Amino acid sequence: MARKKTSKKRRSAKNPEHAERNKRIAITSAVVLAAASAFVATAMGVGELNERAAEFVVPTNPEVVIQWATNPDGRIWMPIKEREHLEQLLARSVKGTKALSQVPLEEAGRALMGTGWIIDTPTVRWTSEGKISVEANWRRPVAAIRNGTREYIIDSDRFVLPLDYAIGESNQFFLVNASGPMPKAGKQWQGTDLEDGLSLLIKLREYALLEQVAGIDLGAGAGSGTLTIITIRDARIIWGAGPGRERPGEEPTGRKIERLQALQEKTGLIDGGASLVDIRGASILLQRREG
Repeated sequence: MARKKTSKKRRSAKNPEHAERNKRIAITSAVVLAAASAFVATAMGVGELNERAAEFVVPTNPEVVIQWATNPDGRIWMPIKEREHLEQLLARSVKGTKALSQVPLEEAGRALMGTGWIIDTPTVRWTSEGKISVEANWRRPVAAIRNGTREYIIDSDRFVLPLDYAIGESNQFFLVNASGPMPKAGKQWQGTDLEDGLSLLIKLREYALLEQVAGIDLGAGAGSGTLTIITIRDARIIWGAGPGRERPGEEPTGRKIERLQALQEKTGLIDGGASLVDIRGASILLQRREG
């Protein structure tokens, strides 16, 4: 027996009420999904989401742009050779890292902190051009400590910078006979005598008396801690203890400054044209070279 054919009824047009109901369901579902996504982002934290997103970014060699310290006239004071060294160091530290991730920023910051050039932690960030920008509080050279056959550069807080030169080549005021052992670059050179020597340089600069100064002898042996100014004429001016640390019988710092000013005004030279000057006591003692 043949099967009985059945006929399908044609579907009628959509009911407007049903269409409106379906629209409301779709909107409600979208809101729920958006809320769930926001919840996930909050729970994971934006940093974690960024890290996960960075996993899909291919390794690259981002360009590192260093914001160098400048003089008041806008010139970069760091030697070109040292700048090139730092640029190469930071470029190597981020080589092969993933763009826009946190890793190269941390690597660049860590590399710079290990150089001994900066104070505190540097600011390292991605720029809108996809480069890495580095800003830091740079240590500035103020003097050179002569040790052996080299001059080692220090900043105003006695931290050793990664710079050294042959004797007389640093173009810095030099300090000799530092009592403390020489530390590694980035470490502070200890010693009250060295602290006093820098304090004297600052005092002489304050009164515009540095033009004829070449360096300061911090004293050695029994005379350790007795500061002696060495002029560009190779004359020696015995200053005494560090500013504010005068020993019994020594004139105060202000009186010693007045004596240097008086000698300069009278002779044009802070050493008065003598080979040895002692300004510590009640009167000035001058000794001139024979012949």
